Amino acid sequence: MTRTLCLLVALAACRPNLGPVAGCTPGASACERDRPVTCSASQRWTPAGNLPCSAIGGVCVVGDGGIAHCGAPPRDAGADAAEVSP
Repeated sequence: MTRTLCLLVALAACRPNLGPVAGCTPGASACERDRPVTCSASQRWTPAGNLPCSAIGGVCVVGDGGIAHCGAPPRDAGADAAEVSP
């Protein structure tokens, strides 16, 4: 009996840290606060990884296929012109 009671108390204290239901389309991908996120089957945005893209020197981008990922930051047009000029 004591073992069962301990198990019930332990399970009651375990609550998954789920975000709010967003009503997104399961499988959809987006960028949220500089992090790629994917819509779960329960229609919650779930982040990929624990850090924002900026922590690894990138930015969150949504590619042509609609998949969000950390990519290289856009190059500065002024820097490109400076590299070409002698």
